[in-house]
Amino acid sequence: MKTIITTQQVVELAYVPEGVMTAAKITIADIVVAESKYLIPIIGESLYDALMAGSYTSLCEDYVAPMVAAWARYVAEPLLAGRLGIGYDNDFSEADNDARDAIVMRLRHTAATFSRRLSDYLNAHSDQFPEYNPIDNPLNHCMIDGGIVQIF
Repeated sequence: MKTIITTQQVVELAYVPEGVMTAAKITIADIVVAESKYLIPIIGESLYDALMAGSYTSLCEDYVAPMVAAWARYVAEPLLAGRLGIGYDNDFSEADNDARDAIVMRLRHTAATFSRRLSDYLNAHSDQFPEYNPIDNPLNHCMIDGGIVQIF
């Protein structure tokens, strides 16, 4: 299955270099979920297809890849304990689960920031990307701030 970035790129972009995370612990499915759920709704199918065909490498390297990596990490993080063979929720203390939940929420916030960064860039430079339609970008119509949905 082809994706915009590889599992190795997720590790390089979303984890600390001296960490123990390896590409084998991230799956292509994590990236597919990140692209399908968080990227394509913002950029649209046409721009996604252009990126998959190799167009707009600068946009991909500077904005799309970091965003997809952040969302792939967000998708993968709750699953890592099972992938590492550590166990499941009943094997962890409540404090462990609370700490994991806090980490996942922070990862979501980071990934959402990358999404907004990409959206803002596309809106400011939409003339450079004829496949992009700002009207279809949900971030141009809706924002969730502190759990409050704002539609404009």
